[in-house]
Amino acid sequence: MFDPAVPDFGESITLVPGTTPDVWWYRSSTGEDLAPHTKPIRAAEQITRILTPYVAAVLAARTHRRERTGEERPILRPHPDQPHAATIADLQDRSGVICWWGTYTEEWWALVPGGTRWRIVNAPDPEALIETIFRSRGGRLPRARGRYR
Repeated sequence: MFDPAVPDFGESITLVPGTTPDVWWYRSSTGEDLAPHTKPIRAAEQITRILTPYVAAVLAARTHRRERTGEERPILRPHPDQPHAATIADLQDRSGVICWWGTYTEEWWALVPGGTRWRIVNAPDPEALIETIFRSRGGRLPRARGRYR
């Protein structure tokens, strides 16, 4: 797993055989079993639980530096060859947070800052993700700019 907002920080997730035949487990690099292979959303939730304090600390330090220096923190753009790159870029522009398409979950995801308690949210389509992001912030929804492909 990799977060473009913290490019020097990442996590390796592997699939390992479980104790039951035909059941594999997502396992973190620390050896923690995250969830069975049939529950990728649960694995994403678990790794988010593990990594959020570290990512939040890095981003909080950047925010503190930005407040002192006036430096802006850009949201990195997805690579043009990445699936759904145009939609991801539009979601990030509209929401101001890091967004991505979950290839295995087949859902849209975002990392929403909230002081020291960041949240990971997901939704079945881009418009629902925008709504979820803004509701999680307690804000009003932006006007829709069109349909996604």
